[in-house]
Amino acid sequence: MKKKYLFKCLMTFGLLLFFTLLIPFTSYNVKTALAGSIDKEKNVDYRLNLKSITLVKGKAFQLKAYNLSENAKVSFKSDDTEIASVNDDGVIYAKQVGTTIVTAFIKDNAGTNSLTCEVTVGPPAFSVKITRSRIVLGLDKSDQLRVILKPSNTAEAARFSSYDPSIASVSVGGRVTAKNLGLTYLFAEIDATNNDGNRKFAVSTVIVTNSDDAPLVDDYFNKHPELDMISEADLSGALEVFFNGKSDNTPYAQKYSGSSLVDALDKYLNNKFDLAALRSTRD
Repeated sequence: MKKKYLFKCLMTFGLLLFFTLLIPFTSYNVKTALAGSIDKEKNVDYRLNLKSITLVKGKAFQLKAYNLSENAKVSFKSDDTEIASVNDDGVIYAKQVGTTIVTAFIKDNAGTNSLTCEVTVGPPAFSVKITRSRIVLGLDKSDQLRVILKPSNTAEAARFSSYDPSIASVSVGGRVTAKNLGLTYLFAEIDATNNDGNRKFAVSTVIVTNSDDAPLVDDYFNKHPELDMISEADLSGALEVFFNGKSDNTPYAQKYSGSSLVDALDKYLNNKFDLAALRSTRD
């Protein structure tokens, strides 16, 4: 009898001890889980598509926030709306030359996060010039096209294109790649317009030859400064006939190589423009 009574006492004591330990432990873990969930929400990796941007006066750009949670709301504010304003959708409008900060406020259940984008507004370009009027490239070779924009502090970038990308292509950044033998033209364009309403642009002639011939052809132009006395339009037209014109279905220039190519080019230009007379005039 005493054994049964003692057993019941031990069982009761054991249950009391179990629930005494279990309840605080469970409560602690629930709180820990909730705290972890809140911390995780606070540390969401919100980000903007750009941390800084340079815009041409009069242009616009869409600022976007990424990795938003379902309940997150975004608002935008510019520190100086006279330089750049921003609407409720994050579209930045460049208004005056200068620098300001646009802030994106992201509000969610955990509170408010703020992300910033530095906005620099610069003037548009009013002129563009390619530093080299003529480029000679060996087949499959590349070179960098460079331009001079005015004013020097413009925020505008020239837009490049090729008249015949199958001969020479040009990247957005001005990287020229020789594709096939021949001659084509590269253009650098800006938003400013001429009196006729057409956008201003600069042109450079690209001549693609076999790799071994490119230094020889380039050297020929360097040794004949009298060619600069010929109008760019006339000289480009003549070179296009020489390098692209066909005889017996074969491009004329491709009938020659090495020094014979240079000799043929010199003979052709002499017959066309009388280089000897131009040299005497220059001297």
